[in-house]
Amino acid sequence: MFPTLARLSKASRLPLTPKRGNKDYYKGTRQAYLPGGHRTGAPGKHVVRGKAKYRLLDENVRFFVAPPVEEINGSMLRPYVDLSARLTSAQKREIFGKLPRGGMSGEYYYQKAPRRDIPEDLSQP
Repeated sequence: MFPTLARLSKASRLPLTPKRGNKDYYKGTRQAYLPGGHRTGAPGKHVVRGKAKYRLLDENVRFFVAPPVEEINGSMLRPYVDLSARLTSAQKREIFGKLPRGGMSGEYYYQKAPRRDIPEDLSQP
């Protein structure tokens, strides 16, 4: 029995992981990369002898500087949905005006749902 050409062509489509690579392949843990940016270097180094096998170096550890809270709160930028956002009564009428007072119920949905024509001989048991 011989493998088919289609079977062999799909073998290289699998993602390359350290388990699938050769014995020297190391993909990394991406700890030295910023989310959208450039490589900044490892935050520490491996130690051969000692209790800890990896030692963080203070001068290599990344830190992020954020603006003061007052400046963030005073900014025009807001999250996607602000927690303090409220609808006006006109906006509520525009959105919810077509629904009944109690909201969508089974009865209301049954009245509004589109129906296919049912033959009369099948409609009654």
